[in-house]
Amino acid sequence: MELEHIVGQLLFIGLPGPSLDADTRSTIEAIQPGGFLLTDRNINSAPQAVELIASIRELSKVPPFIAIDQEGGRLDRLRAIYSAMPTPDLLRASNDASAAARLGEITAEALRTLGFNLNFAPLLDISSDDSVENGLKGRYLGGSVAEVVRLAGSYLEGLQRGGVIGVGKHFPGLGVAAVDPHSSLPQIDDSRDQLSRIGIRPYTELFSKINARLNAVIIAHAHYSAFDGPSPLPATLSRNVVTGLLREELGFKGLSIADDMEMGAITSSRDSGEAAIVAFEAGVDMVVVGSPQDRVRAAWEAVTAAAREGRLSKQRLNRSIDHVASVKSMTSPPLQFNELVVARLKEKLGELNAGLQHIR
Repeated sequence: MELEHIVGQLLFIGLPGPSLDADTRSTIEAIQPGGFLLTDRNINSAPQAVELIASIRELSKVPPFIAIDQEGGRLDRLRAIYSAMPTPDLLRASNDASAAARLGEITAEALRTLGFNLNFAPLLDISSDDSVENGLKGRYLGGSVAEVVRLAGSYLEGLQRGGVIGVGKHFPGLGVAAVDPHSSLPQIDDSRDQLSRIGIRPYTELFSKINARLNAVIIAHAHYSAFDGPSPLPATLSRNVVTGLLREELGFKGLSIADDMEMGAITSSRDSGEAAIVAFEAGVDMVVVGSPQDRVRAAWEAVTAAAREGRLSKQRLNRSIDHVASVKSMTSPPLQFNELVVARLKEKLGELNAGLQHIR
C-alpha cells in the first residue's frame, strides 16, 4: 500500500452533506480513508442513507468503517428514519440491563440495514453532576461504575451480537469535566487513584468481558494533570495516556481513536494537521477529522509529509494499520435494505420505549 493510502487508512473523515459532490468524491479517491463518521447532516431518509453509504463503499479500495454516534436522546442521528430511540436517561432510570441489551440488538439491526458497521457508543463516562454543561448532559448511563458497567456492558453485548462494533468513550473518563471539549479544553485534576477507581474502571471491566468485550475506544480531548502535569496537553496527544496508560499499563490490544480534531479543545491551540501528527506520535491508531473537506485534506497531507520526513516511522503506522485491520475483521456486512424492515424496526423501538416508560 502506498504511504499516502496508509495514512488515509488511519483517518476517520466526515462528509459535508447527504450526497457525494465532486469535491468530496475527489477527496475520498485521493485519501482512501479508513473510516467515515456520518451525522444528522448526512441523513435525510433510509433510501438516501443506503445510497450514500453504497457510494462511499464503491470509492473505497479497502472496505472502510462506516460509523455513526447513535446513542439515542441528544445524539439520535437516525431520528429522520426510525422512531426515537430510548434515551440514556430513560435506560438509566429503569436500570434494566435486559432492555439495554435489547436496545443494542435493535440498534445493530437498524444500523446494518443502512450499511453501518461501527457505532461510537456506548458512553462510559460517569456522571458526577448532571447539571454541568460539559456536552454530556442527558447522555450518561449512570452515576457509579456499577451502573455504567451494567447498562453499557449489556448494550455493548447486544450491539455486537447484532454485528456492529461498539466504541467506548471518552477514555480515561470525562464525567468530571466542567466544560465542553467542543468549545475548550477541559482540565481534570483527579488523582491517578481517583481516575483508576472511577473514570478508567468501566474500561478495565469491559476490556475483559467475554460476551461484551470492548475492542475500540475514543480518547478524550481533556487534560489530565495526573498524567501530564500542569502543561495543558489533551489526552489525545499524550503518550503518557495513550501508550503508557492504555497500551502498557492496561494492556489494551484494540483500536484507539482520537476524538474530532476540529473540536475547540484542539483548534484553540493548534491546527488539526499538527494535532493529528502528535496524536499518532502519542500512539493513537486513528484520528477523526470531521469537516470541512479542505481541513481533511490538510490533515492528511500534514501526516503524510511527517511520515515521508521520518517523524512518523512506517513501522509506527503499520502497528496502527494492524489494529485497524483486526477490528475491521470483526465487522459484519450490511443487511439487505427493505422498507418493511425499517417499519418493523420502528415498531420494535416504539414497544421498547413504551416498556421503559412503564418501568420508570
